Amino acid sequence: MVEKVGTHTAVAAKRITASNGSSTGQRVTLAGLEVNSKLLLKFAESFKAFNLDCRPVAMKSANTRHAGTITACVLPLNQTAVTSLRKSGWFLPRRTLLYGIGDWNAAARFHDLGINALLERTTELCFRTAVSTTRSVIAHGIGEYARVPIVTAVVIKAEGIAAKGITRNVGPGGMAVTLSRSASLPAEVNLEFSLPGARPFSLRASPRWYSGLLVGLRFQPSKSENVLRKWISEYARLGKQA
Repeated sequence: MVEKVGTHTAVAAKRITASNGSSTGQRVTLAGLEVNSKLLLKFAESFKAFNLDCRPVAMKSANTRHAGTITACVLPLNQTAVTSLRKSGWFLPRRTLLYGIGDWNAAARFHDLGINALLERTTELCFRTAVSTTRSVIAHGIGEYARVPIVTAVVIKAEGIAAKGITRNVGPGGMAVTLSRSASLPAEVNLEFSLPGARPFSLRASPRWYSGLLVGLRFQPSKSENVLRKWISEYARLGKQA
């Protein structure tokens, strides 16, 4: 059932919706699973900075009345919350946007869940970064050449060294990766990573741009391109109601 936390959440949710007069018309119905109402409301507020209408719903996994209406969920990456999510009647894999609260190790532990954005801290900056990562999907959807926001571990190997990172998005032609440490990569690197529901990949790529620890990588032509396109097509309805 919807978690009863008094009238505060409901009133605040109405205030968030009412204040979004300049929204794009795209609505996010955000389920908060195993998170307190204060954090849920703060996260929902962060969508306004991107002109998105977000309605927060504090709920328990047993509730099935919201099946097909929940478009996103924020939850801590621990066994209790993830088990509740998997058992819920409203979670739709590759359809429900997932914002996971946790570190890289937690994200790796639940790799198969399909986490779309990682909140390593519950700060306003982290909230806005997570929404920024998924904004395009909410507003425009995922086309044939778009990138899917996804969190998965990647190993970058080059010239006898190996660097670790975590993806921000993946597309048929490349990916954006946050490195675990500052590094200047050579012109060609080898990437090893896995995607939810797909086999492991080993691809050659070239760095195209840097922004702090974030690096953009372009894949070199390979036989895996069709596999990636098929995987992307399975996420075509990400963040959309049933």
